[in-house]
Amino acid sequence: MKSLIALLFGVILSLIAVEGAVRIIEHKSKSSEPSWSDRPRYYIRPELSETMQDYPITRPKPSNVFRLAVIGDSYTFAPYMQFTDAFPKILERMLNLNGTTERGQVINYGVPAYSTNHEIATVDRAIRDEADAILLQITLNDPEIKPYRPKGITVFDSFGKLKLSGWKASLLNRWRTAHFVVTRLHNEKTRRDYISYFQNLFDTPKNWNHFETSLRTLVATARKANKPIYAAIFPLFGVPLNEAYPFFPCHQKVAALLAELSVPTTDLFSLYRGIPLERIQVIPGIDRHPNEIAHRMAAEHLYDWLVDEQRAIPESLQIKMKFTDRTRIVDEPPYQKKGQESKVTE
Repeated sequence: MKSLIALLFGVILSLIAVEGAVRIIEHKSKSSEPSWSDRPRYYIRPELSETMQDYPITRPKPSNVFRLAVIGDSYTFAPYMQFTDAFPKILERMLNLNGTTERGQVINYGVPAYSTNHEIATVDRAIRDEADAILLQITLNDPEIKPYRPKGITVFDSFGKLKLSGWKASLLNRWRTAHFVVTRLHNEKTRRDYISYFQNLFDTPKNWNHFETSLRTLVATARKANKPIYAAIFPLFGVPLNEAYPFFPCHQKVAALLAELSVPTTDLFSLYRGIPLERIQVIPGIDRHPNEIAHRMAAEHLYDWLVDEQRAIPESLQIKMKFTDRTRIVDEPPYQKKGQESKVTE
């Protein structure tokens, strides 16, 4: 009997010690969490614009304008960011650096929560807006089937943080060890569910066939109007972008279909490989969309790809002044590509 009491007493002391350690760790963790936010205090929209996507579109298109239409979903639209910081607008600024009367317009047609089948009508709209070329931005949720036309992002996130209410919340708020364990189990489950959800979109014939049919129709729509079409595949920012990234087969399946359709394609996974997610998520740990850093990187990558590999940008709009450094106001060394004879490297 005494040994049983001693054992029980030891177990109680251990639980108290663990509870104390967990509370100390949580306190230190909370004290290290930022009390600030770098999101805009308010969001701007041009007075005459019809949407939150972009500046108003001039109709008919001026004769001196090259117009690139970017068709996509929330990765193009850029939630929680100023529209001017989305990659289409950064790319547009890159096309308008020269002293020429010709101008470049890169129009953001991105709509949050759109799937590829919704974007067919957007391509039609871009053609009516006299786009000269089309850039299709692809995210790995594009095979989703929605019996409605989305107008924005659903706030509820089934892969988000643990949310409790009622007696469970009351109990776990007092018993921090149990809260720690339940949270870790929840996080592991949501991670598995997140991976499984996107993989199933490509493995389920109904979803894949819907995506394939939509993509074929979209490409055919552009080609019928004699509009060159290009594609960019973005990785998902919900898991680390390293060798264990679980969606490589999804990227490959989309790329293979685009190759069959003879659509020039670039995959941006390698662009972001190895970068910590907190550096490129718009609200780290809460919202997994790319932030301003990721959008700027995408714009630079797409510019180089469209100019150097696709010859898709008029020469008059291609950047003439490039530099390897920007620490003084004048006389920086010129930019040189790798392989060129110069001491300056990229």
